[in-house]
Amino acid sequence: MVEISDIPDDGGAPNKKPQEQPPGEAKTATSLASLPVVLIELIVARVPICNHPAISVISKLFGRITSSPDLRHARSQLAITDHVLYALVGHPPFPPSWHILYRSSNGSLRLRRVNTLPPMPYGPAVVTIGHEIYVIGGSDVSGRYLSSVTVVDCRTHTCRSLPSMRVARLRAAAGVANGRIYVMGGCENIHRSKDWVESFDLERQVWIGTGGEVSDVSGGFVTYDVVKEKLYVLGLTRSLHVFEPKEGKLLTGVAYNASDLTGLWQGSSCVVDDLLYNFDPGCWRGQPIIVFDPEEGVEEGVWKPVRGVYGLPPQLYWYGFESKMANVGGKLVILVGNQSQYWNYYGDKYIWCVEIALERRQGGEIWGRVESVDVVFKTSESTPIIELCRTVIV
Repeated sequence: MVEISDIPDDGGAPNKKPQEQPPGEAKTATSLASLPVVLIELIVARVPICNHPAISVISKLFGRITSSPDLRHARSQLAITDHVLYALVGHPPFPPSWHILYRSSNGSLRLRRVNTLPPMPYGPAVVTIGHEIYVIGGSDVSGRYLSSVTVVDCRTHTCRSLPSMRVARLRAAAGVANGRIYVMGGCENIHRSKDWVESFDLERQVWIGTGGEVSDVSGGFVTYDVVKEKLYVLGLTRSLHVFEPKEGKLLTGVAYNASDLTGLWQGSSCVVDDLLYNFDPGCWRGQPIIVFDPEEGVEEGVWKPVRGVYGLPPQLYWYGFESKMANVGGKLVILVGNQSQYWNYYGDKYIWCVEIALERRQGGEIWGRVESVDVVFKTSESTPIIELCRTVIV
C-alpha cells in the first residue's frame, strides 16, 4: 500500500487550522458513495495521481480507494499513466529522503515526504525507467563510498536491491541508453580504477566493465543529462565529458564548443524532447531559461534563450544555482529552496516550485509561459537541501 506523510496542505505549518469543507462537498461524497465501489474505482482511476491526496480526505471510502492496489490495477487496465515528480531532499544532519509533488485540495502544489521509503545515501547517481527510480552508489553517514544499487518502485513505494557495481562511487554520473544503465566516474581512487565507466545490462541484470582508459577528471560531477542517446557530464572543474554508448566512446570537450556549453550549464537542468534546458540566473542570453540542441552547429551559438518567461519569483534568482529542474510531462518544473542560508538559522525555511509550459513556434524559437508559482514546503527545522528531482511514469 502506498503511504505518504500527513504533512498539512500548507506545506508543514503545524498550527494552521484545516480549511472548512466547501458547501456541497459532503453531499457530493455521499452521492458518489452510493455507487458500487468498482465504479468509484474506475472514476478515481481517471483522476491524476497528483490529485489523489486531495480526494483521499473527502471520506474514508475515498481514502481506502486511493491507497488500494485495486486502483493501480484499474489504472493499468485503462492504460492510464501520469508523470509524477519525486525530489530527494535532505535535512542536515539527517540523510536525504524522497518527497512527492502533489496538488492539494485548493489546487496549489505541495511537496510531501514518502514515509514508507527509507532514507537514501548521500550523493547517489539517479536514473528513472518507467515507474522505477534507480539509486546508484553514494556514501553512508561515515562518508564511505558505496557500490550498492537500490530500485524504488513508485507504484508501491517499496525498494529492492540490485547487484552491486564493480566500483564504489560517490556523485557519479548516470544515464540510460540501449537497454543499459551507464555509470561514469565518482570513483574514490580514479587512478586505480579500470572501470571508470561501467554499465548495467537491464535484461541480464549484470554489471559490465568497459575496461577503458581512466579519465583525468577528479571524482564527482556537477550535473549530467542524456541528450539524443549521449550522456553529457559537467565536471567540478567545468570540464565537459560526452559518452557515446553505441560506440563506447568518451569525448572530453572536443565534440562541441565546450567553453560556451559549460560556461552557462549548471545543476538546474533537464531534457525535454531531446533538448537540454538550463536555468541561468544571470540571464546571459537575455532570458532566465536557455536551451541547447547538440545537432546545431557551434556557429549558431550553443545556448539559445527561451522567450517569454516572465513572472519568476525573486528567490529563483537569489538561489538559482542551487535549484533543481525536471521534465514533468513536457513542462519544466523548477524547485528552489533558500539553502544558501546557514543550515540552522532561526525562522521558517521554504521550497518554491515553478511550472513553465513550453511551446515551439514557427522558425524554431521556443517560448515559455509561467503557469504557477507555489511555496510547496515549509519548515522551521534545519534548512532543506534539494539533492535532485526526477520524474517517473505511474
